[in-house]
Amino acid sequence: MQLDNFDLNLLKVLVVLLQEKNTRKAAERLGISQPAVSRALVKIRSHFDDPLFIRQPRGLKLTPKAQGLEQELPKVLSLLASTLQGDDFNPSELSGQFRIALHSYLSESHGYALFEAISQQAPNLDIEIHNYSAATVSQLINQELDAGISFYPVGVPKALRQVPVAQTLIGGVCKSSHELAGQTTPIATILNYPITGLILPDLNNQYMLIQQLFPEGTVLKPKLRSQYLSNVLRYISDNNAICICPKTSLANLSPSEYAFIEFAGLEDKLTMQICLTFNNNLFRSAKYLWLEELVRKVFASADQQQS
Repeated sequence: MQLDNFDLNLLKVLVVLLQEKNTRKAAERLGISQPAVSRALVKIRSHFDDPLFIRQPRGLKLTPKAQGLEQELPKVLSLLASTLQGDDFNPSELSGQFRIALHSYLSESHGYALFEAISQQAPNLDIEIHNYSAATVSQLINQELDAGISFYPVGVPKALRQVPVAQTLIGGVCKSSHELAGQTTPIATILNYPITGLILPDLNNQYMLIQQLFPEGTVLKPKLRSQYLSNVLRYISDNNAICICPKTSLANLSPSEYAFIEFAGLEDKLTMQICLTFNNNLFRSAKYLWLEELVRKVFASADQQQS
């Protein structure tokens, strides 16, 4: 292929096609018509002298040539974007879709605050918040997702970079009228009250992590554990119970209704790191330095409101 005869605008269409493997979905992401995507694909095939995509019942299958482009092209475009941004990067000039995956718990507590912060500085971005799942790693590598936020550390390959952006303390959430509200107390004190727990997917699915902090023979028997904060909050309200969960759970709760209990002398064992994960090719780019700082501020602001 002769580069001097190639319309570089077609590369954006090609990248999205490689990610979506569907002309209709690619058109939706690009904000153009499906026929326009099909016309662009005809030109791309001609330049590469390869069909690139083979139609099948469910979307498009990549040829070996397209598979190679799928791996390498996002890296090249990311490097080009980083170079062109230089010192003149302005988030207000960003446009298109911005896709971020959040751990389901963090999505509930901080998802909308992140949306508001990104929208305020980059009003032309259309933001999608996805669930951080088993597929997230490959989606970040292929840049089908722009970034992910989860608890640290998450096992990821060298193609991805993790940057700690916040931390949260594990403790107890209770009604503001509870006698332990706002106190720092020995962890054994909670055994005198009904206990409930928040399940954080991929972290404490099977049992409560604080179980290991109690003497051998002590067994925690929470009456209710749930992935949904609304369930445990209802249990707290009805039973004067204590919910074992991260302090970030208070992000969207009224301080007049709920309070936090810290466990004395266990801060080092009960502090959880939160990290931003993204493609390693984007490390130190102006866009991701901006995103990292923005995410830090969102979590710091929420933490101040909880204090």
